[in-house]
Amino acid sequence: MKLKLFGLLVLLFAFASPSYALSVDEWEYESVTGDLKPTAGCKDKAKAEKQASTGYRFNKYTTKLCNQIAYGWGKDKVLDQGKLVCEACEGEYEGAEKYRCYMKDVTVQCKMVKRGW
Repeated sequence: MKLKLFGLLVLLFAFASPSYALSVDEWEYESVTGDLKPTAGCKDKAKAEKQASTGYRFNKYTTKLCNQIAYGWGKDKVLDQGKLVCEACEGEYEGAEKYRCYMKDVTVQCKMVKRGW
């Protein structure tokens, strides 16, 4: 009786593991092109350009482009950084020009572990 129970538990443990469904050595790739979100608030033109085109913010939103495909997709590399577009802010900024910048037509190569047995 104990041997049957032990055998049943071993079978349940073996088939409950999701690691059998993935092949770590094979990847699927897809290229995605899109626009990144504009910078928050209105800033001086040099500061807005730098914030939109480099650093943490650029990496964060290029990764989000890949995450929008489906669950499991991640960023592999940026193929084309696109072009920088800056728009002047209107409103309370009289006498000082403030801008919001974003990257247009950024192309990112995304990857996901190939599914299947």
